[in-house]
Amino acid sequence: LGVQMHKPQFDGTPTTEEYRAYLALLLRDTFIGRAENLPLARATDRILAQDVLARLDVPSFDNSQMDGYALTAEGASRENRIFTVGREIPAGRPLQRSRASDDLTYPIMTGAPIPKGYVAVVPVEHSERIEYPDLPESFGRPSEKIRLPQAPKGQFIRRRGEDVVAGQIMARSGERVTPALLGTLAAQGYTRVTVACGPRVLVCTGGDEIRPTLTEDGDDTATELAYGQIYDANGPMLTSMLVEDGAVVRRISIGDDPELLIEHLREEYETFAPDIIITSGGISHGKYEVVRNAIAMAPSLGLPIPLSWFGHVSQQPGGPQGVNVLDFNGHRLPMISFPGNPVSTLISYVLMLRPYLRAGGPYGTPHEVASRMATLENAPRGVLVIDKPLTAPANKRQFLRGNLAMVESEPGTYRVELYPDVLPGSHLLHHAATADVLIELAPGTTYTGGEAVRYHRIRLTDN
Repeated sequence: LGVQMHKPQFDGTPTTEEYRAYLALLLRDTFIGRAENLPLARATDRILAQDVLARLDVPSFDNSQMDGYALTAEGASRENRIFTVGREIPAGRPLQRSRASDDLTYPIMTGAPIPKGYVAVVPVEHSERIEYPDLPESFGRPSEKIRLPQAPKGQFIRRRGEDVVAGQIMARSGERVTPALLGTLAAQGYTRVTVACGPRVLVCTGGDEIRPTLTEDGDDTATELAYGQIYDANGPMLTSMLVEDGAVVRRISIGDDPELLIEHLREEYETFAPDIIITSGGISHGKYEVVRNAIAMAPSLGLPIPLSWFGHVSQQPGGPQGVNVLDFNGHRLPMISFPGNPVSTLISYVLMLRPYLRAGGPYGTPHEVASRMATLENAPRGVLVIDKPLTAPANKRQFLRGNLAMVESEPGTYRVELYPDVLPGSHLLHHAATADVLIELAPGTTYTGGEAVRYHRIRLTDN
């Protein structure tokens, strides 16, 4: 699609994938990430801000994969299978002096260095003690005679550099520090690592009909509602999801006054310095659409808008979308606008923004981020269970709430069942809160049950 500082040119109504790709490119060009150096123990689930190189070969020496007996090449293959037991080689205590002999076998423990001249290991449980036949699985004493089977060269030996070679890239910028990667870095002697700071995100929700709740300092601001008013659900929900994805969040409540919104944005730019602005609501075609109105008048108030787009994405819920770039004295700040109905906000974030943040954001090449996003977007499939046929809207991909369960007779296979008495209304947040997944239905397709459909887990902890 390409990102230019003007209205994006979609070929008709963009699909979910097209719009998500456009947002990723826009954020790549406008979101400059920051980094911090942390103790390794605190880096779990953080995003690497630079490539990490291997300091050591792993393993750093040839070592035994088993508790057993080390043999030379001739000893491993010859017909005579009787050997003399040498000194033991415990892990961490290599022999200072050793001699290689085809008749001599060294008892060696798992992880211990392979003595020079030895090429294979026979597990101790495969040995036979000639002098003490009643103890077949214990190690022989020095100078004792034992019988060992033949072994191929390299058997049960972990070679130096088999896992990692010093100097190779172990992990790239933009990758997430998983427990396994953390262990790999620890094995290299790393005690600290440079990771991305979470993006600073300003969340703007509200309208004159919205009463704020759940302030950042924990004060209870939920007052009695006047007739026609509702409590704010989108602000706390967006904040929670962003925090799950590592963001630093500030949330403000906005009314219907566009000039006041511009004033708030200027204040937050100076005091909070956000990397991204997210709004919820105020982008439709009504008279009091505060976000659209604010963007329209921003240039006349001295705030240039080098890019502005409001339109629809071919999905339901979450069709109305908006993306703008605000120019604060030469600093271009992206503002992503979601529709205001709670389920539409939820789905928009999960499908549009979360994949980019989870894929490493600005840390990594465009190809790497696109590849990671594609992996995250490769939603699994489950067998659809429904009570009666249903047809998705024409020209729109539909996302319905459902429950996920494993098919007991087929391990690894899941069924997805529409939420009981499911309704598609994008205001029905409780249905989404108690469901497991979003079930993806193809545009204009009729389903009767039993089809394989893609599903998206709603809760990050279920991934």
